Amino acid sequence: MLVGRWLDAAGITDPVLRHCYTVCAREVSGLVGGRGRWGALRIAPAAARPHTAALVAHGCRADACVDSGPVENRQRRLAEFAEATWAAFAAGGSDDPVLHATVHTYRTFGMPLSLIEDMFTGMQRDVDFRDFATYAELRQWATQVAGCPLYGVMWAMAGTELTEAQPLVREFAELGQLTDVLCDLSEDLDDGRLYLPLADLHQFGVHPEDVRAKRWTPAMADVIAFEAERVTCRLTALTAELEHTPVGPVIHTFGEHFRLQVASVLAADQDVLHQPVQPPMGAFLNVWRPLMRAVIPC
Repeated sequence: MLVGRWLDAAGITDPVLRHCYTVCAREVSGLVGGRGRWGALRIAPAAARPHTAALVAHGCRADACVDSGPVENRQRRLAEFAEATWAAFAAGGSDDPVLHATVHTYRTFGMPLSLIEDMFTGMQRDVDFRDFATYAELRQWATQVAGCPLYGVMWAMAGTELTEAQPLVREFAELGQLTDVLCDLSEDLDDGRLYLPLADLHQFGVHPEDVRAKRWTPAMADVIAFEAERVTCRLTALTAELEHTPVGPVIHTFGEHFRLQVASVLAADQDVLHQPVQPPMGAFLNVWRPLMRAVIPC
């Protein structure tokens, strides 16, 4: 089994830990959607894949507390998951395979718990949702909810060599989250959440009530194009700045993935208000295959 090879490469021999990391890998592989998460697992060096799986699985479980199930239960579910996470760290492990593997990953690499604290803070804002008045508010939230999983994954790949580049990597993760905001606009509206900054809507003469009612206008098209350009312009600069870091090739692939998502949003036109945007599988694979092949046969 491939996961067994990854565990061998990572030097993980304890049977309990091997089981826990295997559960994480299976959870990530079974995720519906979230192709970037699956891609992150496949392009990581073999020795980093178990840790990548743990970080992604933990982040996705937290995300599920916020985005799925009855709305009235989400506050409680997030609180319970956060409590279980901190209890696992306090005890040095857990009966829950994902939490046990997450604790082991954080301790293996000396990752700061502030990454998880930030993630829970951002997700709490989702539960206690209120509109984002400005783009700066949206950016802060995006860094919190995405900076933990993606920066953690990059850390698992590159170790302390990535320390100096941490602000850039976390900003890169932020852009990925902002891309998801555009792709998932319809689903979030169905859930009662409007992630587009009110200041940007006002700038283009778009009423928030019209967005919530999914009314498409030329002005709404201008807002989407404006947000898309914001992401792609900064994405180009960040990719160049991170090119010569240990995770340069990975950043490049994620950057191409984000660009593909943004292009699909623009191509969707008014459909962006009515269904989630997902790039064609062929285009997705064309982005990820080169780096996947680079890590074969692991």
